[in-house]
Amino acid sequence: MLSSCGVGRTRAPLSHFAVGLALVAGLGGVPLAQAQHNGGFELAASAAAPAGWETERAALDAAVALRGARSVRLDADGSRAARIAQHRPPDLPGNRVRFSAYLKTQDVRGGEAALYIRVDGPAGLLYADRLRERGATGTSGWTRYSVEAPLFPEATRLSFGVVLDGAGSAWIDEATLESLDTAELPPPSPAAARYVEEALDIMRRHSLHRGRVDWEALRAETLAQARGAATETDAYLAVNYALRRLGDGHSYLLGASRSRALSEAPVSNARTGRPPLDPRTAMLDGEVAYLWLPGFAGGTPLHQVAFANALHDLIAAGDATSCGWIVDLRDNRGGNLWPMLAGVGPLLGEGELGASVFPEGRTVALSYIGGQARLGEYTQLRVSRVPYRLANAHKPVAVLTSDDTASAGEVIAAAFRGRPNTLSFGEPTSGVSTGTRTFTLRDGASMVLTVAATRDRSGRVWSGPITPDRLVDAERAGLPLEDQPAVRAALAWLRDEHACPPASAR
Repeated sequence: MLSSCGVGRTRAPLSHFAVGLALVAGLGGVPLAQAQHNGGFELAASAAAPAGWETERAALDAAVALRGARSVRLDADGSRAARIAQHRPPDLPGNRVRFSAYLKTQDVRGGEAALYIRVDGPAGLLYADRLRERGATGTSGWTRYSVEAPLFPEATRLSFGVVLDGAGSAWIDEATLESLDTAELPPPSPAAARYVEEALDIMRRHSLHRGRVDWEALRAETLAQARGAATETDAYLAVNYALRRLGDGHSYLLGASRSRALSEAPVSNARTGRPPLDPRTAMLDGEVAYLWLPGFAGGTPLHQVAFANALHDLIAAGDATSCGWIVDLRDNRGGNLWPMLAGVGPLLGEGELGASVFPEGRTVALSYIGGQARLGEYTQLRVSRVPYRLANAHKPVAVLTSDDTASAGEVIAAAFRGRPNTLSFGEPTSGVSTGTRTFTLRDGASMVLTVAATRDRSGRVWSGPITPDRLVDAERAGLPLEDQPAVRAALAWLRDEHACPPASAR
């Protein structure tokens, strides 16, 4: 590693992003709107930090550059990603934005160097894209990469940058942010237009918020975003734009290649493709069983059943000697509900746990019965052995949530509400507690569409954040598990109200 490359995190001022302005040519050589261009990281706030950027495990490098005197070098060791990022108001002309940069890599393995772009609004994420599996790997020379995002009327912040995960080194130079107007591009090809129309038709028939949408206006905006698209893959941006404009904050599109990969191997999060994580248990304060339940997505039916089986095994191991349970959903970002529900079913209890509530008023029960996760009268997943049953079905359970608890993780949190001898602690959840349905499009892409709100067993309907019974400080960075505020609060409740004796009393 070069000695000039730091490993800490710095926050440089963002006022010097633009070195100059240029008129650029975009797709097909069509003149587009003015570009903001950081021409080679020549404005240095210090000897180490590039002006106008946030960095982590990255710094200016005066020994390597595509043009000018400097580039930025990112170094990652496989344990933590390196990144460079910038944030700005989305006050740009046109209806789309493109972030481009030249990348060079050395011995990048177990990951890639990839551009990303993100658009946020008042309620959070509107759109995000990263060149996942399309970035730079191994050792490569200077190559230009680009990633685009639509500009939403309600957007409040634009973020963009480069992330290097895995291990190795990467350099970034000639970073450019351009605003585009797709009106200057040709109409979408017949294949791309048909793809967009079919996706819009599914949304119109099944979306949770279909009664609130001006469909003619959305169709016009979406087809405007599809201009210049020649293939179905080119139309993904437009379909994702329409899904975010539905306003449910939960719907998204997975491309065909990502969908195929997801069907073959599980991950911990479908959107990011992060590797799968195993649930784990511990014994806290002597007699409190702790279960950490991560997200789970994708995989074959065998993978899904194995995940549910593993949860039954962990619950059986902790149940015999425990006086109560802590179920930790703070890192559960969702995924496939059914392996989680079938797996944690012994703690939830037998019977109806809530319901999916559809726009027309129809409700379909969500239940756990004899090792089976069921929706209505249909079994979605079942364990492959005799299902475990708690020695004491009324054993108390404390549930931990955070603002990272999302999607299916939130549905699990809702399923615990109304269970006897159960209380939740922590922060409100992410706010995507709605139910989704996956529609396979003609090219094999998966459109994950929000179709229902979630009702807990007490009758409350949730479609946004789930607030825990007791709000607790979220601090846990660097703290041992038993010292984390939410865990301490749960242990105190189990001791004070359910006679779980502390270790010191035995």
